[in-house]
Amino acid sequence: MDFSKFTAFDCSLKDGLFHLTLSRAEQGNVFGTDFCNELNLIVNEISERADVRAVLITSRGRFFSVGGDIGLMSADRAALPGIVKTLTSPLHMAIARLMSMNAPVVCAVHGRGTFGGAVALAAAADIVVAGAGAKFGAAFTGIGFSCDSGTTVALTQRLGVSRAKRFLLLGETLSAEEALAAGLIDFIAPEDEVIAQATAIATRLSNGPTLAFGEIKRLFMHATARAAPAQMEEEALALTRVSRTEDAWEGMMSFKEKRAAKFSGT
Repeated sequence: MDFSKFTAFDCSLKDGLFHLTLSRAEQGNVFGTDFCNELNLIVNEISERADVRAVLITSRGRFFSVGGDIGLMSADRAALPGIVKTLTSPLHMAIARLMSMNAPVVCAVHGRGTFGGAVALAAAADIVVAGAGAKFGAAFTGIGFSCDSGTTVALTQRLGVSRAKRFLLLGETLSAEEALAAGLIDFIAPEDEVIAQATAIATRLSNGPTLAFGEIKRLFMHATARAAPAQMEEEALALTRVSRTEDAWEGMMSFKEKRAAKFSGT
């Protein structure tokens, strides 16, 4: 795929780390038509590539993203329901595949922060690093909307049902410190170190056992939905699949031989 053709993102791949940058800084990286369609195409591609072993999501501009494109959605009242479906179809598929793909996803939230559906995009990452001044705003009910972008999935996994519901119903805006305490993000960094810290984490993950990471990610997606015996059986089946990989054997041999493991992602 020619990643250079995209207008809402800049993409690069080096040494197993795929760097996805939200690039429409002047528009606040809004979730418009191009954004949603392009994100879906990109994720479809990278989720099938064995050479993508970790994903780093960053952005340009004052915000990580301001969320939905209000200008687009407010242009024609009669067309609004259709616009919602047109935007959410590719967006939801992209976020779902980011959550379930083998490669771990690290997100860096800088500047003034992120709002609306973009909070869910960040929360869907496996690791979130935020700048000390970043804010996380629910936004939806402030414009009379319910939520989308996998918000009820990603926020429930990070915050729990009650806390996630309160965040949305009250239209809360959390500081980085509040987001960390609630579990919405994983680390806080000084603004000028956010990208570097997120890159270091993503690079570490890109050198890890990618297939094992994928199994762990998918197990946690269903951790609270299955009864304990069923979930434990899924753990056993996942570990059985992983035990056939080159990385599992390399990991055990390196442990026995008292040396650092060299994982290949296979």
